[in-house]
Amino acid sequence: MIVMLLSAVDMSAARKRTRSVSSVKQEQKANAQAIKKTSQQLDENAKATSRTLNALNTLGAEIRQQNDSIASINHQIDSIDSAMKHINDSIVTLDGKLAALRDSYARSVTRIKNSQQGSMDKLAFIFSAESFTQAYRRFRYLGEFSKWRKRRNDEIKEVQARLEKQRDELTRLQGVKSGMLTRMNVARNDLEKKQNETSALVAKLKKEGASLKKVLRQKEAQARALDNELDRLIAEEQRRQAEEEKRRQAEEKRKEQERLLAEENARKKQQQKEQEAKAAAKNGKSDSKSDKAKSAPAAAEQPERKAVAQPKPASTAAKPATNYAMAETSRKLTGSFESNKGRLLFPVNGKYKIVRPFGRHKHPDLPHVTTDNGGIDIEVPAGGTARAVFDGTVSEVFRLPGYNTIVMVRHGKYLTIYANLSNINVKKGDALMQGQTIGTIYSDPDDGNRSILHFELRQEKQKLNPTAWVR
Repeated sequence: MIVMLLSAVDMSAARKRTRSVSSVKQEQKANAQAIKKTSQQLDENAKATSRTLNALNTLGAEIRQQNDSIASINHQIDSIDSAMKHINDSIVTLDGKLAALRDSYARSVTRIKNSQQGSMDKLAFIFSAESFTQAYRRFRYLGEFSKWRKRRNDEIKEVQARLEKQRDELTRLQGVKSGMLTRMNVARNDLEKKQNETSALVAKLKKEGASLKKVLRQKEAQARALDNELDRLIAEEQRRQAEEEKRRQAEEKRKEQERLLAEENARKKQQQKEQEAKAAAKNGKSDSKSDKAKSAPAAAEQPERKAVAQPKPASTAAKPATNYAMAETSRKLTGSFESNKGRLLFPVNGKYKIVRPFGRHKHPDLPHVTTDNGGIDIEVPAGGTARAVFDGTVSEVFRLPGYNTIVMVRHGKYLTIYANLSNINVKKGDALMQGQTIGTIYSDPDDGNRSILHFELRQEKQKLNPTAWVR
């Protein structure tokens, strides 16, 4: 009996151990699935937060554009108001001038009629004169008066025409102003709508605090990685250029030494020929002139010493260094990239919006958020392309997470960087012309095919504000 009880207890414990192992495996599987689901949810939340942040940046750019548009319309309305005031003043002046002309004309006509003493016509006025001289004067007076009246009528008509033209211009400006006011009201309504959308996005981002911080940290890390890689590539380029310059100088020095050696050998050969010629001349002379011949070697030695003392080789050796300094100065002065500051082509074709400006700024909508941008972020319609802002050479093509394909173009001591490209039309070493297409800007399928080019401009490693250079 006891044996049977012990056996039953052992079997029960074994079943519990079996259920326990199976339960643990199920729990592990469930936990793994939950972790995977949570990770996917976090990734999705991060993507959604990134989309919201990008939408907020786009709205910020559109709001800036609308504010600029409203400011421009206000300026135009002010100009129209000023023009209308000027025209109104002109109309008042012309009205006064017209009234004065009409009054003067009426008074002159009345005086003429009174001076005719009730005569029926001009002829009666003339023939009623007491003498021929008075008749002639009356004739001339009536002629001058007729000319004056014609001039005055023409002047009145001219003032009336000017007055009518000014009134027509005033009516036109009133219509333009009405249209401007309508445009401004539409712009203000659109601005208010975008500001409401901005407020909604800001509220949404504030609720996603943890996810927002994660996205911002990720973007900062990607920007640092880009900075570090660009600095490394630029330093490598500078090192290669320094080595090439050193090799070039060494090669120039070697060629100069070979040239000097060749000149020295040629000089020695020439001296040897001269000595041989003199020796032959000495042997051909008669014995009676032997005393003069004895003095020939001494005379031959003296020109040799003079030839050795000539400073010509030293002067020739100093010449290449002067040429090299001139070449270096010429290269520095002929660079035209810097001289075109403010006039360089914009790095994209067609329409665009600058959604993130250059430099370190507090976010205009998100409190306690500061952004730092080494260039500018330019949003374009899907399928937009990047182009070279100036003639240059493709110095590097590489890829980085968050920026897809990146092309670096050198313009002498300046560099332009085009990041976030999908398809590129260039390769390392290619010479580019101003305006040449570099590639297509990447369209993010997870963000409604939003296309944003990250563009930087540098003087070697020093970052420059691109908006001060391109337009």
